[in-house]
Amino acid sequence: MRPDLGVHFVPSNTIAMPRPFRLASLCAALTLSTALSNRVDAQRAPAPPVEVDRAGVLRWTGTGREVSLFGVNYAAPFAYDYQSFKTLGIDPKRAIDEDVAHLARLGLDAYRIHVWDREVSDKQGNLLANEHMDLLDYLIAQLSARGIKTLLTPIAWWGPGYPAPDHPSPGFSNDFTKPQMAVDTVVRRAQARYVAQFVAHVNPYTKRSYRDDPDIIAFEIFNEPWHDLSPPDETTRYINILVAAMRGTGLRKPIFYNISEHFTPAHGRAVCAANIQGVSAQWYPTGLVRGGTLPGNPLPNVDRYPLPWTDFPRCGNKARMVYEFDGADVAMPVMYPAMARAFRGAGFQWATQFAYDPLAIAHTNTEYQTHFLNLVYTPAKAISFLIAGEVFRQIPRGFDAGTYPGSEGFGAFRTSYAEQLSEYVADTAFAYTGHTATRPPAPAALKHIAGVGRSAVVAYEGTGAYFLDRLSSGIWRLEVFPDAVPVEDPHSRGNLRRTVTRVYWRTHEMRITLPDLGDGFRAEPVNAGNTHRPRVTGGVVPVRPGVYLLTRAGVSADGYSADRRIGNRALGEYFAPASHSGPTVVRHEAPSSVVSGSSVEVRFDIAQSTAPDSVVAFVRYAGWQGFRRGVRLTASSPYTYGTSIWADTGRTGLLEYAVTVFTDGAAFTYPGAVAGTPSTWDYAGASYWSTRIESSSAAVLLFEASRDRTRTVGPGWMDGMRPHTDWVAGSVSERTAWATGVESFGPTVQHVAFRTVLPDAIRARVSVMSASTDGAQLRARVRSVRRAAASSGAESTPVEVALIMADGSAWGTKVNIGAEWSEITIPLDRLSRVPLVLLPRPFPGFLPYDLTASTTATAPALNALEAIQWGFRRAPGAPDTTSMQIEIERVELHLPTVR
Repeated sequence: MRPDLGVHFVPSNTIAMPRPFRLASLCAALTLSTALSNRVDAQRAPAPPVEVDRAGVLRWTGTGREVSLFGVNYAAPFAYDYQSFKTLGIDPKRAIDEDVAHLARLGLDAYRIHVWDREVSDKQGNLLANEHMDLLDYLIAQLSARGIKTLLTPIAWWGPGYPAPDHPSPGFSNDFTKPQMAVDTVVRRAQARYVAQFVAHVNPYTKRSYRDDPDIIAFEIFNEPWHDLSPPDETTRYINILVAAMRGTGLRKPIFYNISEHFTPAHGRAVCAANIQGVSAQWYPTGLVRGGTLPGNPLPNVDRYPLPWTDFPRCGNKARMVYEFDGADVAMPVMYPAMARAFRGAGFQWATQFAYDPLAIAHTNTEYQTHFLNLVYTPAKAISFLIAGEVFRQIPRGFDAGTYPGSEGFGAFRTSYAEQLSEYVADTAFAYTGHTATRPPAPAALKHIAGVGRSAVVAYEGTGAYFLDRLSSGIWRLEVFPDAVPVEDPHSRGNLRRTVTRVYWRTHEMRITLPDLGDGFRAEPVNAGNTHRPRVTGGVVPVRPGVYLLTRAGVSADGYSADRRIGNRALGEYFAPASHSGPTVVRHEAPSSVVSGSSVEVRFDIAQSTAPDSVVAFVRYAGWQGFRRGVRLTASSPYTYGTSIWADTGRTGLLEYAVTVFTDGAAFTYPGAVAGTPSTWDYAGASYWSTRIESSSAAVLLFEASRDRTRTVGPGWMDGMRPHTDWVAGSVSERTAWATGVESFGPTVQHVAFRTVLPDAIRARVSVMSASTDGAQLRARVRSVRRAAASSGAESTPVEVALIMADGSAWGTKVNIGAEWSEITIPLDRLSRVPLVLLPRPFPGFLPYDLTASTTATAPALNALEAIQWGFRRAPGAPDTTSMQIEIERVELHLPTVR
């Protein structure tokens, strides 16, 4: 048994304070005789800025108001961000200035980071005075100046390299595994010394210690600790040792400890038994590091956040915080408001996303490829994050919006997977993440607008974010960011040498329809270096990125200089990267098929710094030498061009096509970026996009292994379970099959599921079908690869097959799949409601495994088909090593023949 250090605290429902003891005695017990060289006098510790009441509610000291703070993690002083700045010759403090300004622009009021202890400590746990600490101090001071509150986690344990290899670092945690950190007496002493010195550290920029700074409101001891080697009582003792070291400095602020990592009921009770005032948890509802952007509807995964520890007696007086969260690998701007709503429903009062990308390197999304959030480079997601902050501050604790899809709308807020949209609509504020038809209820009362795209009050074709803020009657501040144009999948493997999103400084017209401005307002540039003086005509102003002062006719704007403070920023403050250069990039996903006698819509995203003069599509039937007459494409946005490709009635086969981009007298054809056009005799290109022409009676190919490799979704991490997914040879030559299933269930897992999400073009095709399933069939070419132990041959594998609708409902049945390739047939009118399995598996593992959507439908609607779910259930009594695997070559939807 390891010695108890003898430090105890009075149990309390408010901030726990130590029983009287001499700091020198504690230091001797912890061998800290010289550890607190920067120690502040415990007798002079000010009242904490926040406190926890008897019901576990975090309140502002003095006013008693509930705390509700929402923001980000941001790692500029440490690890990969710091190393990247050095590699690229970027001043870290300049980078911090830019990013803090953008965090303030988004209305955030919370910042949290796990400090890379290995970079700021020595082997004995002494805090080092180095550039990492200097940058953290500088960052905290800049955040404080903007009114953003900080919560610090002193111990991260992680090495400082990811995603690059770790580089040498001096810290005490280098030589210990994470579980050893909680039980080894040597590293316990180092941790106690370190956290005490960390809390007592005086920030030279604020002249306050972390203990006394009112803008540092609390501490969380350890980022995601693992107590695998310690029994519950030892977990409690370890936490109390570190709490004692922190309290020994005179600290009176709340201390939190992680309860969700490797959660078990015993662990949760042990954490809540410690002398802490709050517990912390995380949420990664779509898993982590998929390797590419997640397809399909992610909103069911964030319907709610149930807490498994609320009934533990000693947890009832603990405040709740979310130290990290994100909709990882999700590009659409719908997750954050829904997550904020779920957090408030669970009673959380602090939530900080992980992790905001520094502007200086966000174009690469290299820091953490699975996350991507930045005001400039992900404008729609950033505005959704702004909206989420309003959700978190306005929605009361314990709020229940019902079950998805009913939970898409709540109060002044709305999310929509179908529209790819989040909205905040109130009398004085209007925010939206894309084109919206929603009208604000009181345009004359509006004071704040934040958006991307078109709305009833701002019509803008650029792709960057913009903000309009009313300064006084007839005077508004307009801030416009450059266009953001994706050129690669941001969630694939990255490096500093690639760009996933470019920014372009183009001029676009903006129509502003605000009663307070009228049609005859003036627009004057404000930010430094902005020489663009637009002429306003009928409420339309041509704007370039920058800040402008808009004034109604007859109103004077005297006194509104660029350096005038407006809230937590200067009127002329503006940070944006320069326009990117580089060759033209054309992105396009060819539809797999078009029905004979009909057309299919095709879209091309064209990234280049200036607008093309024109874009022309050249189409032919495969085998033709020449092309049909070129079709000029229509621009639906400055970077997106589209047209319809027609297949003649009675014709089947293959269509081939290419597009030529004409710019400043030059023509390049894609795919391939080949000079010239396909219509010229000497055109050298040989690559084309293609799509099959099928008869109207042909089945709809919902899944084809060779086509849909990027559209499969697995379960992700599940404790002890080993999933299987691979791409193998199909039933005949040159066909591919998707091998999927379970290699081993492990000791706890009872069910595992996988999903295939329909390509956009197939979803568009089924969306115009009749909703009725009468006579419709699902046919799948499959086989089982499970083998019986006996020599009698193969054994069939029971599989649950379900159709997933856009509203999150699932309709399924059970089938047995044999060992030989065969076609199974499932009549759709025999499907019944089944739960939707949430994929990838939400983390932490105590979160819901599945969801039953709140639909009143009595049958699946074919025109809302979204995906196919494949489930494997362990038989009662089956061993942990049970293997259940199948191979899927293709899945077709067959409709009844109309006579």
